[in-house]
Amino acid sequence: MGEASSISPIDRRLAAIVVADVVGYSRMMEADESGTLRALAEARETVVEPLVRECSGRIVKLLGDGLLIEFASVVRAVDCSIRIQRQMKEANSSLPDERRTVFRIGINLGDIVGQGEDIFGDGVNIAARLEQLAEPGGICLSGKVFDEIQGKITASTRDLGAIKLKNIQNPVRAYAIDVAGPAARHNSLASPPNTSREFTTIVVMPFANLSGRDDQSYFADGITEDVVTELSKHRDLSVVARSTAFAYKDQPVNAAELGRKFGADVVVTGGIRLAGQHVRATVQLVDTYTGNQVFAERFDRPVEDIFAVQDEIVEAIIGRLFFNLQTVASTARSRNPTTSVSAYTSWLRAGDAWRNGDEAAARQHMHDAAAIDPTYAPALASLSLMYAYWRFSEPARETDQERKRLSIDYARRALRSGKFDPFVLTSVAACFLLAGAMKDALRYSEIALAMSPRDINVQVARGMVLSYAGRYDEGLSLVRRACSFEPLLPPTFISSLGDCCYLSREFELALEAYRSLIDPPPFFRLNEAACLAQLGRIEEAKQAASELPADFDAALYARITAEICSLKEDADLWTEGLRNAGVAI
Repeated sequence: MGEASSISPIDRRLAAIVVADVVGYSRMMEADESGTLRALAEARETVVEPLVRECSGRIVKLLGDGLLIEFASVVRAVDCSIRIQRQMKEANSSLPDERRTVFRIGINLGDIVGQGEDIFGDGVNIAARLEQLAEPGGICLSGKVFDEIQGKITASTRDLGAIKLKNIQNPVRAYAIDVAGPAARHNSLASPPNTSREFTTIVVMPFANLSGRDDQSYFADGITEDVVTELSKHRDLSVVARSTAFAYKDQPVNAAELGRKFGADVVVTGGIRLAGQHVRATVQLVDTYTGNQVFAERFDRPVEDIFAVQDEIVEAIIGRLFFNLQTVASTARSRNPTTSVSAYTSWLRAGDAWRNGDEAAARQHMHDAAAIDPTYAPALASLSLMYAYWRFSEPARETDQERKRLSIDYARRALRSGKFDPFVLTSVAACFLLAGAMKDALRYSEIALAMSPRDINVQVARGMVLSYAGRYDEGLSLVRRACSFEPLLPPTFISSLGDCCYLSREFELALEAYRSLIDPPPFFRLNEAACLAQLGRIEEAKQAASELPADFDAALYARITAEICSLKEDADLWTEGLRNAGVAI
């Protein structure tokens, strides 16, 4: 295909438009922000999105506290709306009033203007105004919609008369529909059972570095990671972790065969070439079942527009998968809230250094990114987690308390500009856990999970927090579920799985996890020693502890690990295991 245009073509069409909004959203957010976000995410995932798919609709975009949905059929639009309200009423029946997610819905049939995935025009505006007229849990229709459903949907309606709507020139006839009454649908609405899986699994292979220069590989790797992260935000997608796919970096592979090995439906492959002031990205989608390349595109942009290139790649991939996913281009990019290419480049270099085990270089590049753009939330969040992690792993340049102070400071700064980014929230939640600030760790990991429930990195972080908070069954279940999706687990996942098993008193399973790495970091060996001690294998435990590097402060590690436990019995469990392994605490 040719060079992608930056301006999408405009088209006009007749459509049924549904606008849904949550009643009392601002009040709910003020009273319980995380609970409200979680409840709204659950309503979208379990009720709205499945029904919209079944009725052949398309979610155009999310509106914060509501949705804009397009249907080609008026009958399907009304049928879907009635079913949404009925299912939400059932879901709310066991909840107290303050925790109920209640929608108002407005439906109109009208001419719309489409640009890319978004839609505009009076047809949309009227639906939005009608939504405001609907009762909580109710539906308000325009006269055009009412006329079209006669004899096709049996439902009681109430004529509200011709109403003058704000910013609409002529009065609009409006009707309220009785959601509680019978709604015998026409035969044309009968849908076959939904035999499709709950979500589509996708694997993103490492983008090839086509620049011909080894020192540019970090850029291709960073683009790959961003694509994985952006795709993971969508609830209709289950994305295989980048660490699993990166095990096959620079290896000749058959994309379809590898996708089937991962249990994926679709494989993304691509390449990045940096040449002068331009970056060129190519991307392909391969259907793992047929082996066919179903989509290919090239994006050529000045390097200053690298963020636009990433957005276009992700939007193009999603556009070929689901017609009802929200468009990436219609929402503000929270993943990279910086306009500085230099800051972004430093952040990519830091990630590359971290993956290659060069913590000193990672530290320097991350500080460079934050210095260039002091509000760059992903860089600040990464610094917060790194300083927290270094308390356990790296020979001290700063005192332990200084590292703890720095980690919390960076976390607070990250939240000021990135509090709606699941990556940022997950990173700072892990930071707060390692700093012993359990209340904050629980809060931000919960919000991140509500925003991005299928992101396995979010699941693992939340599981760790829950386990150290004493909620062992919940925590271990969440981490096990996340790990079950990955054929090749990264060290952070293995460490989290081991910790959750240890806190659940499943010492054999914890030992198995800690021993699964060929070249583990020192604290893996120390945790292994604690497991052996708890299993009564004292001599083996002491041998494992004696093999630690001379510059590793085992006593400090033991003290910090005990400090982050919410329950005294969990702190004692770590202290007892490590002391019996011969660690002087």
